[in-house]
Amino acid sequence: MKPTKIKTILIGLGRIASNLEKDPFRKKPCTHMGVLMSPWGKSHFQFVSGFDSNPEVCLEFQNQWKTQSETVFPGSLVENKSLPIDFAIIATPSHTHEMVAKECLQLGIRNLLIEKPVAMSKKGAMAIARLSKAKNAKVWINHERRYHPSYLFVRDELKKGNFGILKSIRASVFTSAKNPGIAFSKFGGGPLLHDGTHALDLIHWLVGKPKLIYAKMERPKKGMIETRAFACFETKQNVEIILDVSGGRDYFQFEIDIHTSSHRIICSNDGFQFFESAPSQLYKGFHSLKSYIPKQFPKPESSNAFLGIYKEIQSVIHGKSNHMEGTLSENIQILESIESIYRH
Repeated sequence: MKPTKIKTILIGLGRIASNLEKDPFRKKPCTHMGVLMSPWGKSHFQFVSGFDSNPEVCLEFQNQWKTQSETVFPGSLVENKSLPIDFAIIATPSHTHEMVAKECLQLGIRNLLIEKPVAMSKKGAMAIARLSKAKNAKVWINHERRYHPSYLFVRDELKKGNFGILKSIRASVFTSAKNPGIAFSKFGGGPLLHDGTHALDLIHWLVGKPKLIYAKMERPKKGMIETRAFACFETKQNVEIILDVSGGRDYFQFEIDIHTSSHRIICSNDGFQFFESAPSQLYKGFHSLKSYIPKQFPKPESSNAFLGIYKEIQSVIHGKSNHMEGTLSENIQILESIESIYRH
């Protein structure tokens, strides 16, 4: 018998929930509603209702997705209860995640997907964790790169030793101060919390929680959020890690640069590059790095991270699997790393 569709609500109807689907350059689906309205999404999820505090956003969402007016509500879930619900997606601004997650859990919703960061602090994340445990609920955090086939390939090959022995990682997240968005808002949290969390998640995913060795914060004035966060970490296996997160660039760049004993792998929003040790054409008796493409590297058409996380959620909710990536405990550790940089 075909599994029942998962009754789903979407809380927060803006950028990552819906609007980015209009971007002609992005691979689709690239938003939560994009997944729910995709052919695969429609066969596994039932969109019940959406909520947003801004009536204009509600109207824009309704027009974009041609939803019925009774399915989109200006206001909170508590004000407009539409239960029973199997699954709630929380795509509201970061400073509201803790409050909205608690509301959902108190209403008896037992499966949540929360946008990153899960909360503004470790304390807030732990409060969600305690309540979710008491309510026997499952919570995912949307660090979507964990589900991207290209990142999964790199991680698997590193674990197998096919890229040699891991030596160092340099992670950089550069964003524009000309269009800073929520990272510079009055609600707190700078580039490190709002953007650097993706890089730290991948670091934790690849090597576990590293130890902070050095950190430097740059702020325009005392008491203001940072314009740059720079940190050095080290793992128990002596892998050295550099994290550089800046909101002061005139471009956007996300990059993880991995060096091993025999390879270099660059994972970025601009694509993936692979280099392997080979006899040098420049220096006799030396080896240089030669560019190549691994035979098993996923083809571009298979690379969609958003479908990956939803397929995991669907499988867990229907009892086909117990495996969960991006758990609350992992995200508490990520927030510990972030807060250690702020304190250093």
